[in-house]
Amino acid sequence: MKKNLQAFVVSLFSICLFSYTTFSQDMKFEGTHPPHPDVLKLLEREGAIMDNVTNVKERDSLRKEIISDGWFYHGIDGLPISLDGLTKRQTKNQFQSLEAKIISETLYQYETTAIFVSVFWQKNMDKGELRENYRSNLIVMGLENGVWKMQADIIGQNPKIKKD
Repeated sequence: MKKNLQAFVVSLFSICLFSYTTFSQDMKFEGTHPPHPDVLKLLEREGAIMDNVTNVKERDSLRKEIISDGWFYHGIDGLPISLDGLTKRQTKNQFQSLEAKIISETLYQYETTAIFVSVFWQKNMDKGELRENYRSNLIVMGLENGVWKMQADIIGQNPKIKKD
């Protein structure tokens, strides 16, 4: 029963996390512990915000409740910035996420740390330019005073994608 419930939650989470994706593979799980339900809820909340809120300032104000005080974003420019810095930069650049498709996603669950790694295709508007590319992303989450919080959001180098 417990395994069936866990499989159902995982399946539901995979559908809900990135609802705008249509070609997402099943999420893989690694690490030393099974996926913590609160980590899955945290990722689901982040996915709902990113899917449904296009205004950068509104999006990031909603994210404040799920991120750590020490959270940082590390972009492809190699420089970490705070949530306020990210909000200001993306607002100035008129950033808009237009479409995305998940290629792969893996959750590494440990006792008090969880790491979510995804590879995806994205289409966005940034600095007035329409861009389409593949990206990799790593989100670090940690247990803080009994509550799971996002601690870092790191954009990686463009992944090598095998094309059929």
